[in-house]
Amino acid sequence: MVPARVDHACQREVALGQSVRKVAADLRLLDLADIVAYLKTGQIASAATLVQSSIELSFEPDTLFFGASGDVSLRWGHLPQVSFDLEFHHQSVHVYFRLLLEADVAGVEISYIAFDRPSAEPEVNTQRLITALIDAQRVAVTAHGCHI
Repeated sequence: MVPARVDHACQREVALGQSVRKVAADLRLLDLADIVAYLKTGQIASAATLVQSSIELSFEPDTLFFGASGDVSLRWGHLPQVSFDLEFHHQSVHVYFRLLLEADVAGVEISYIAFDRPSAEPEVNTQRLITALIDAQRVAVTAHGCHI
């Protein structure tokens, strides 16, 4: 019997994608025309302000950052696609990735991932990523102080 092959890169992108879902949803609330204008005219500081304010709603401070780069694809007959380079640094896990946004779908593409003192076992490193992502997310609190 041949053992099943585990695609750790895919598992890591799925975990990362699930953790940034709310960020993607918040970014879609921004005016698309503003995002296009900022990215196409090189107003990276203005784009960074918008992106970072969306990140801060979902992640603890100093864990997820705008990577000072993004792009917009506007083509006739196609829905707009916006992408942002982001960086995640927490619990000795470092991930550089691109968040891709379309009208109804989002995705992530990991460019580079590093673990301080990595394990020789890929599944241990994947679990470290998942643990770091969970720990870095803000916990929503209701008006009554209960976690939701």
